[in-house]
Amino acid sequence: MKDISMTTNLPRATPQSRGTDPAILCALLDDLERQDIELHSLLVWQDGALILDAYWAPYAPERPHMMHSVTKSFTAMAVGLAVADGLLSVDDAVLKFFPDHTGPIDENLRAMTVRHLLTMTSGHGRGISGGSWRRVRTSWVKDFLLQPTPHEPGSVFVYDSAASYMLSAIVQRATGRMIRDYLDERIFRPMGMSRTMTWDTGPDGVNTGGNGLSCTSEDMLKLGILHLQDGEWQGRQLLPREWVRAATGMQVRDVVLGTFTGDHYLGPDEAGNDQSASRREGYGYQWWRGPHDSFSANGLFGQYCIVLPKEKTVVAFTGGLDDNDRRVHGLIYDGLRPALGAGAAVAGRDERLEVRIAGLRLKPRPGIARPNPAAGPLVGSWRVAPNDQGVERISIAQEANALRFTLGDADGDHEVLAGFGCFMETVTTMPGARLHHSYQPEAGLRVLACARWLAGAGGEMVLEMEWIFVETAFRDTVRLHFSDGLVRLTRSVNVNSSELALPELTGHPAAGADAPREKKHG
Repeated sequence: MKDISMTTNLPRATPQSRGTDPAILCALLDDLERQDIELHSLLVWQDGALILDAYWAPYAPERPHMMHSVTKSFTAMAVGLAVADGLLSVDDAVLKFFPDHTGPIDENLRAMTVRHLLTMTSGHGRGISGGSWRRVRTSWVKDFLLQPTPHEPGSVFVYDSAASYMLSAIVQRATGRMIRDYLDERIFRPMGMSRTMTWDTGPDGVNTGGNGLSCTSEDMLKLGILHLQDGEWQGRQLLPREWVRAATGMQVRDVVLGTFTGDHYLGPDEAGNDQSASRREGYGYQWWRGPHDSFSANGLFGQYCIVLPKEKTVVAFTGGLDDNDRRVHGLIYDGLRPALGAGAAVAGRDERLEVRIAGLRLKPRPGIARPNPAAGPLVGSWRVAPNDQGVERISIAQEANALRFTLGDADGDHEVLAGFGCFMETVTTMPGARLHHSYQPEAGLRVLACARWLAGAGGEMVLEMEWIFVETAFRDTVRLHFSDGLVRLTRSVNVNSSELALPELTGHPAAGADAPREKKHG
């Protein structure tokens, strides 16, 4: 491995050149595997260079990834630029930007300022989740302004993606530009961020400030590097130094993150179902404060950018993790952090790290990864019994060493092409909002799919498909159980904010259709 090289515009270096033992990074990768932690990428920037750039296939450097609430820290940059441009102040009243609001106005709503939105102290009793708002087709701005405000603004921390959306709406009203375009000119292009970056838009024609940003892991890493460097990038001050220090500083100390219900973050005193609120070090302007004087941009399901200023380090990772899973944080704070710059060991370990990284991939599932010769050609169509998912029909067609699975509903047919023993990549409009935190873009999602046979009970044939939605945290498992001409379909997901499995569907052979033959036992 060369000491320094350039890919895109990030310098790279060996861990040893930064005084970090590569064996520590190998041990970190080993711990992730041993604990069966599903990461999709892991990047470590130390003292001016990238010392670890790891991706678990099929995830890769060029692929964008849905970042969820990491988006909030991008939105904060747009607010900082607008403040620097003299277009707004953090002490401006929220209602100043919405003179067309015709709903009731109480004293707490009247007192709410931009600063209260930035610090999640708006006065709301509950925080709205992006997964909840994505089901709302009317104005999100109007919905926010009609929410009850039982607390005096500034007095109670309630985590709220709706507050971040309002920041996006305020910047758009102040600048006349969507924050995606505003940041593209001032931050993204100067930093060489990926051109594949996308940002969802709400019903008001406003970028979803609290979530909905998709970018590469390197883009997220650059967000952290820019803030580690007090807003400076390659000799240019892109973001005001004073803003960066305020945004990443301790604006609210010792906060309580209420229980997440899937639709709302409860207030700090509300009890959740078998869950408890968690206490955190503090909060800045859309940045979390963490242990060891760190700060971070945090997203649901394992999307994180952690900045360790004392170690001159940024750690960025993406994954498919339960939101309460803090194991990666422990490995970073307790294992990696003390080893950064602590001294390198014997030569040659960089090469071993390279080999370790090259072999990273998601764990394969067991099963027979080939067409089932006992079943014959896999072809069939089934009418689906009435169900709460709106599915009307399913069909299967075998194509060489792959199968084409089709699901029909009121919106038409949705297909996934799955390879036997290999993943095939396509774009699918397959419905899945209930399992995917309400994400279901009209253009579809990129999916890698494979198929395998499992041993069934009582002569039943079981076909399993794995659908990896490779630009998100979501990985679905779909099983088709064939018996007596009928088919039962189950579908589950690795992570979600609410249900992890959909109710089982039952299909009967369509008129004139052939179902797969059952395996013969003799």
